[in-house]
Formats: sequence, structure tokens, C-alpha cells
Amino acid sequence: MLIDIHLGHNAEYTLTYELFDNRVAERIWDRFKTYQIDFVSRTQFYNWGETVADVEARLQESIQHIQRLKPELVVQGADLNRLHEHFPDNVHNETGELRHWLSMFNYHLHHLEDITRYQNKRFLVSENSGSSGPEPLQLADYDLFSLTRLTNHLYMNYPHVGKHLIELYYDNDVHVPASHIQPTSILKNDLLAWFSPDQFAQNPDRIVKQIKRWCVPIAHKLPYDIEDKRLAIGHIPLGKLTHEPDPEQISQNQYVHTVVAR
Repeated sequence: MLIDIHLGHNAEYTLTYELFDNRVAERIWDRFKTYQIDFVSRTQFYNWGETVADVEARLQESIQHIQRLKPELVVQGADLNRLHEHFPDNVHNETGELRHWLSMFNYHLHHLEDITRYQNKRFLVSENSGSSGPEPLQLADYDLFSLTRLTNHLYMNYPHVGKHLIELYYDNDVHVPASHIQPTSILKNDLLAWFSPDQFAQNPDRIVKQIKRWCVPIAHKLPYDIEDKRLAIGHIPLGKLTHEPDPEQISQNQYVHTVVAR
């Protein structure tokens, strides 16, 4: 099973991934073959030469559109984190253009945090809710989750509006509302293409234990017991590039044209 991700407005550059032999990878491959997948955004590229000023400008653009469409959501001079904190509540109730710009606000704010803290080189492909629809994960699928992210590998991206345990842990967000804690429970054609050095490859089990220990004070907010695999720590690996990527080509073509399963 192969997936081609064509980048650039005219599909100038292609990344080809060979998928792993697991049920989730097979279902995502089959869904790309079966459905015409629409995307929330085709430009979710992190750390491919953009500056902090570039990301701040895109963030301000999304805020201006939110103010235009629903002024009461953005109080002038308010802390951006306040809007971000209520993002899951706001976006669930909206459709159309406003939902798009709320999604872009969320994306650009995460991008700004990432470019100033981590500089992890990657891009995302996020499926829009459409004819394909999400599918519930099967119990055995939770055994596939891995904290480790390896260079030139493809993963299923976090498919929910909310926060997962890794995000909570690194933000030290002990005040998160229980309704915002959303472990991965569905399968969607949401992709994470990872190009930075291997992450959490050394002692991932130790880090998972640290995350679980951190969860003890908020255990009453979690939907499952701390040892339950349905807390879904990490991502599901889908595949690996069949070739060495050209970073310059990716940087010059930061637009997902099509994703083709073959």
C-alpha cells in the first residue's frame, strides 16, 4: 500500500509513503481510495523557513475575520490564550466561514507556540467532516499508539477538537475542563508527516510513566482509568517514506494538492 502526497499548487513535488501492515493504515488507505477527501486546510506546514513575524501576521488575520463574523468572541486587548482556552466550546457550535477562521486561529496559535519553543519540522493534513465521516477505533487499535515519532515517518494526526494527554502534560494544564480532554477515539484521514529528528525514541516507556504520574491529580477528569490504553498516548504509525525527502522542495511547495492511495 502506497500513499502519494502531492505538494504545490500544480503538484510540483511528491512524497511517497509505504504504509505499514496495520488495520488503521489499511483503513486510511482504503478511505483515500474510496472517498473524495476534502481538507480543513492545505497549508499546515511547520518550520519550513517561515518567521515568527509571518506566523503572527497569519494569526492576526484569523482574529480579524473572527471579529468581523462574531465580534463577541474576541474582546479587544484580551489574552489570546483566553480565546484558545474556549476554542473547543466555540468551534463545536459554528459552521462555514466562522468555523474555518476559528480553526485557522487554533492552527496559527499552535504554530506560533511551536516556532518559538520546539521548531519541529512537519506538516499536517486534516480531513474536513464530509461524506467519509469518522470511524470509531477498535479496541485492538489502541495497541498501535506510540509516543515515538521517527524521521520521515507518517502518523495519524490527532483528529479531535480538544486536548490529548501529551498536550496537557507539556502545557502543565491541570485546570483544563474535563469536557476538553479528548483522547483519540476515532479514525480519520488526518495525517502527520514528521521530518525532524526522532522524538521520544530513547526511553519512551519512561516518559509515558511520567505522563501518567502527572495525570494523578486530574484523574477524576479523565474519561478512563490512568492505566487504560484508551487514553491513547501518542500517535498511530501509518508508514515511512520510500525515498529521501528534498527539504527545499517541501519548503517551496507548502500546499497539499492531493493525496492519492495506490
